[in-house]
Amino acid sequence: MKIKKNKNFKKNLQFYRIFFNFHQPYQLVLDGNFIKVMTDNGIDLERQFLKLTKQKCWRHTTECVLRELKSLSHLFPRAYQVAQKLSKLNCKHIEGVSAAECLQDVVKQVPSQESANQFYWICTQDEELKTELHQIDHVPVCYLYQNNLLELIEPSRKSRVNVKQKSANKYQPNELEKKMIQPIKKQINKELVEKRMLKERKVVQSLGIKLRKPAKGANPLSMKKKALNLKIRKRRHKIKGKHRRRLQQAQQQQG
Repeated sequence: MKIKKNKNFKKNLQFYRIFFNFHQPYQLVLDGNFIKVMTDNGIDLERQFLKLTKQKCWRHTTECVLRELKSLSHLFPRAYQVAQKLSKLNCKHIEGVSAAECLQDVVKQVPSQESANQFYWICTQDEELKTELHQIDHVPVCYLYQNNLLELIEPSRKSRVNVKQKSANKYQPNELEKKMIQPIKKQINKELVEKRMLKERKVVQSLGIKLRKPAKGANPLSMKKKALNLKIRKRRHKIKGKHRRRLQQAQQQQG
């Protein structure tokens, strides 16, 4: 069972290494439940993590988690003492924010490329918190399997789909590149059409087939000439009518 769990851990970790550039030292953020289980079972988290990944990790917690453990220090004094020794992330929360809400806010934003090592892992035994964080693509969620063995939850199907979509879009041209590509694409298509037509002509000539030219429409210039001739005829007809009337008037005056 342990060998199989180790393989699953490495397989799931590979997803975050490839798509989010996770690298050592890994940043583990522990919540109160995880710290309590870890101390109760005497687990050396750094040693177990090194055994699983062959790489180092840094352990953190937040001020909100520490505040929550302090309020329960009379019940879990050892967990509170261990939490005090961890490095504290400045979550910038005031009193009244729960530890679960604090951890969700810490991992909500995706770190920039300059701070690529600021991706945080969340270590928790809280089932509700694990479900919420499992929907965030860039957040690995760890827990202690049977309160003993560190396990990394497999990335959700939604996360895998989102990552593949982002990877595909990464290699798509932007608007400026599309404008630059469009005239080149038209020129290539035009050249392909000309080559295909030339090839078809050569085949037809080799077979001795005479191509019939497609029927053409009426010549617009000839249509204009007809209209012009009609106007000239009308003009001549008017002139002849005037001459005829003048001759008739002259004959009547003589008579």
